Amino acid sequence: TSSQQCTAEPSVSPLFTPTKSRAGHTRSRPNRTVSGSDLSTERRDEMYTHYEDGLIKNDSIRALTWPADSERELLAKRIAGEVAEDLEERLIKAGSRDDIRQGKAMYRSIQSFVAYVAHFVKGGIQSSNLSAEARQGCRLHLPGQNVDYKPEDSDDSTRIDIGLVASKHDAAIELRVKPSYYRLRAVVEAKKGKGEGDLRDAFAQLCEYTRQMYAVQHNLRTVFGFTVCAGDIRIYHFGHSKIVASEPMDVTSPNGRRAFVELLVNMSLCDDLQPGRDPTMQYLPELRCWQIDCPDSSDDGSSSGVVSPYYFSNIICIADHLLGRHTRCFPATADRPAKRLERGESIMATVVIKDAFALAKRNASEDDRDEVKTLKTIRDTFERKKPNGILYPKIVVGGRVSFNRGSQPIEDTTSTIYAGANDELLAIVSSDSLFRAHRRIVMKTIGEPLRTVRTVKEFVAVIYDAMKCHYMVVKLYKILHRDISDNNILVVRMKDGTVRGLLIDFDCAIDISKDKEGVRGEMTGTRPFMSLNNLLRSNVMRTSLDDWESMLYLLCWYATIGFGTNGDCTEAQEPSTEQKLVKEQKHRDLHIAKWRHGTLVAITKAKLTNLRSLDNFKRDIVRELNKGTNNKELKDLALELYKALFKNGKLEEIYHGTEGEEEEPSLIAFLNGQPQPTSIDDDESNIANPFALRAEKWEQISDDLLSVIEKAKNDM
Repeated sequence: TSSQQCTAEPSVSPLFTPTKSRAGHTRSRPNRTVSGSDLSTERRDEMYTHYEDGLIKNDSIRALTWPADSERELLAKRIAGEVAEDLEERLIKAGSRDDIRQGKAMYRSIQSFVAYVAHFVKGGIQSSNLSAEARQGCRLHLPGQNVDYKPEDSDDSTRIDIGLVASKHDAAIELRVKPSYYRLRAVVEAKKGKGEGDLRDAFAQLCEYTRQMYAVQHNLRTVFGFTVCAGDIRIYHFGHSKIVASEPMDVTSPNGRRAFVELLVNMSLCDDLQPGRDPTMQYLPELRCWQIDCPDSSDDGSSSGVVSPYYFSNIICIADHLLGRHTRCFPATADRPAKRLERGESIMATVVIKDAFALAKRNASEDDRDEVKTLKTIRDTFERKKPNGILYPKIVVGGRVSFNRGSQPIEDTTSTIYAGANDELLAIVSSDSLFRAHRRIVMKTIGEPLRTVRTVKEFVAVIYDAMKCHYMVVKLYKILHRDISDNNILVVRMKDGTVRGLLIDFDCAIDISKDKEGVRGEMTGTRPFMSLNNLLRSNVMRTSLDDWESMLYLLCWYATIGFGTNGDCTEAQEPSTEQKLVKEQKHRDLHIAKWRHGTLVAITKAKLTNLRSLDNFKRDIVRELNKGTNNKELKDLALELYKALFKNGKLEEIYHGTEGEEEEPSLIAFLNGQPQPTSIDDDESNIANPFALRAEKWEQISDDLLSVIEKAKNDM
């Protein structure tokens, strides 16, 4: 990569916010149905709307960058003091103090300011008494040479203002040309104004850039980012459940400049894991592959101390969401490659590794929802009882990820990530309901994403296998999956050419024979596929019928977008964000689109209306399914699943559909502020609640649903 050599003498110049052109950012593409500007605006609004409730303002977020050991902490204070003193002298020479306060003598650019600080950091480390090992843990943060550019690995047409990259502590002060998202440590989004609208737009765009960093950096746990609105600089920390913003650092004032300098210096001297890197996953350039350390927990879920290295070169599931588990899946092998891989060559995988930050209990031995324990239970019982024809995820090893900090191993959890934050922030981000543990699981069966199905026949075979596994797991072990979605069903192509389906991702699973709290009132799963009970957070017990309802939504969506040459499903590679948005736009006017977009209340109302009766379902959903020549089978299957689930003969007619026998839709009335009935025996309501009675007969109805999908598979 070409680079620009900075002068040996540090310099500063007035603050500059790049002016973005409003057109010409997107190359013309064939068959586009939505413009680049529409995509950018839609994505920005979605980011802000979706994550607005998760934003917390707490200045202690800056403490997450403080160096962990006292020696580097003292060095950081010394360097920051030298930078601040030199900076004020330069600014006094450039103009009066009044001018500085008014912002008339600010730096020419954030780029020159960051590079200016890096000069002092490099010199401070070189002249310090730090050991060679301690120096290796330090780094320089440098800006890219370009502003307002599109990184080459971007999956859409958005452009970033300034990217910051990390270099070795003794590297030359060079600015990379157009650093990719893969190389970035942080992004700076700048606006000329500092009003609420400017801050809103800057935050929304920063969210999008951060999502892209998660998507391409496999060893990224958390991310820092910056917004610059006029003279106010804020640092943001993107965690798994919340986004935290600092108070503004006003760089038109000495105190604000000092605070920003301290932040940049601390980020250079803190441990590498503090800015978000995972030390248990590293790229091996001599082999052109990654090494990932996989733990194996004891039977009670606690750490056994046993860690095994695995190797991978590809990824089959990326973490392209801001909040949540950040699940990634890698096809891997336990055998270290004997030689360097050729360009384009892949490791011959024998296992799949799942890496995710799952909600958990603080004490691993008390965590009844630990996916590792769940998969070990399924494996051990299936191997003992050997049910015929069931394809299930076979765990090899798994457990919570730990790393050494000093001489002590530390579990990678929410508490570790937010070490240094004040009590007010910890009470929110590390509360029992938001506590997460970094889990890694090695499994044997390897599959492809569901989007790679080629025909209706393949699709039905795959979802049948997945739901047969689901049925047996509930029947034999009372384990309820609770997150049926297109991401959690894999296509497995067998050596004999047959196509099977594999149900994966038991992160949300619970033992319904023990967990009485988790089966009522809790919302889990993937938004477009959530059941109505789930969306309503109702007091009706969760059963396998909620997962079957999710399967109905999944089937309807795939039947809408189509298969092979008649649709958008078959794709070997993960579609880009822009491609996803273009596809979504094609179906934006359909009723089913309302299951995927908008607030939870809007999604719930749409589903209640579309599923209220068989006639509604035919009119709103089935009629709009893809017109492909092979789609009649899916239309028939969708209707039969609806009948078995919402119009089952085992129930009286008043319990059919989603509303019961009531002129005013009762649950929609609840969404509009009226009380919701909690059971069919509620003395305070005459409303028949169909969900409650169905929940009482869930086992019989589940039998019917499996028979429906089995018959459809056998008839093809």
